[in-house]
Amino acid sequence: MEKIESIEQVLESLDKNIVYKKKDSVLWGVMLMISGIVSMIIYSVLEWESTSLFAHILFIAGSVCLLVGVVKYFFRKSRYISAENHMKIKPSELYFHVNERDRLVRLLESDKLSEIKQVKPSIVDGLKLRFMATTDGQICYSQVVAYSSNEYVNVTAARRHTPEEYQILADIVKSRK
Repeated sequence: MEKIESIEQVLESLDKNIVYKKKDSVLWGVMLMISGIVSMIIYSVLEWESTSLFAHILFIAGSVCLLVGVVKYFFRKSRYISAENHMKIKPSELYFHVNERDRLVRLLESDKLSEIKQVKPSIVDGLKLRFMATTDGQICYSQVVAYSSNEYVNVTAARRHTPEEYQILADIVKSRK
């Protein structure tokens, strides 16, 4: 069985002059680590009464800040950015009833996106239409994904859309909220 590339894999394979990947700043992680270290230093340098509640709070807050800071420093989110206008490429999902799979695939492949409104929606089900796009729609990719055998499987290849087609998808998302 051949593996179908996800939208993320398609975006990563694009030229860096079209889309690039950027990680979040390390600033929050460093600031939390510094505040945790300062809190621990204050706790250890000053003499506290054994019944002092503030000393315990200072120690716990310093430990938590230090731990969260280390985690935020090493595990940062990556985002896809359009190189042309430096806009974030944001993911969205539309959920559909699992029995509507063939109809949804057919509508997507025949570029009849306006008819997707008639496909039976679902709150959470085994079928979803994922799309990642900038807010202006200059970069927009969509893909049908189905839940099968305890994992999500890409049903269709990632498909690029025009800004007009993106607007149709965005309107569907807005109407479902």
